[in-house]
Amino acid sequence: MTIDTAIQRIQTLALASSNHMKLAPDKPIDNAGTLPMCIAHLGGGQFTAANSTTNIFIPTIFVDFHFNRSWLKQAFTQIDEIVPAFSNLLAGDPTLDGSRDTIVFPVTFEAPTPVDFDGIQTLMVRFNVPVKSLETPVTY
Repeated sequence: MTIDTAIQRIQTLALASSNHMKLAPDKPIDNAGTLPMCIAHLGGGQFTAANSTTNIFIPTIFVDFHFNRSWLKQAFTQIDEIVPAFSNLLAGDPTLDGSRDTIVFPVTFEAPTPVDFDGIQTLMVRFNVPVKSLETPVTY
């Protein structure tokens, strides 16, 4: 179970959230030429050693949905569709197809924010998805 596998599953769910979604690559890209799109990446997290044989690893995956800011009516219509649909898909797949032990609910999302993505003006909605896995500590 890796972060990359969890991100791949999240991107699959992002694409499934609406037939308007055009792009959700497994790895972040450098341009926003195709909108709406979704980029997912490691955003931070925490871990704690439960004991000498188990590390509880809880990274937060940022899931950034980007919409075309030049057509606000269309962007907000798509946001209103995608946010609840994506939320329902996450709730229905709490282990992200087995890539993590579980999503750590609640999952939060932020208000639509204007963003400059490589020179293209987008409106971004970010989901913060904490996921938990139990790892084996490595000694060196």
